[in-house]
Amino acid sequence: MSDRGGRLPVVLLEFLPSLAARFGWDFLRYQARRKRGVRAFRRELLRSGMPKDRVEPLAQAYHEIGSVRRLLRTGLGSSLSRGLRKV
Repeated sequence: MSDRGGRLPVVLLEFLPSLAARFGWDFLRYQARRKRGVRAFRRELLRSGMPKDRVEPLAQAYHEIGSVRRLLRTGLGSSLSRGLRKV
C-alpha cells in the first residue's frame, strides 16, 4: 500500500464506472422482475375471484415490500400488515 502513496483514490476511481454500470444493470433487471411479479400476483388474485377493491391494496403492499429503498433502510423490508386497511 505504501508503494502506491497518494494514488489510492485514483486507483479506486478507475473501477467506479464499471461498478456503477454493473449495479445499475442489476437494479434495472431487479425492477423488471419485481414489476412482472406484481402483475402476476394481481392477476392471480383477480382470477381466484377476490374483489378488485381488496386486490389493489394487497398488490400495492406486495410491490412496496420489494422496494430497494425499503430493503436498504430496514434490512428486511416491511411487514405485510403495514398500510393495509382492516376489513
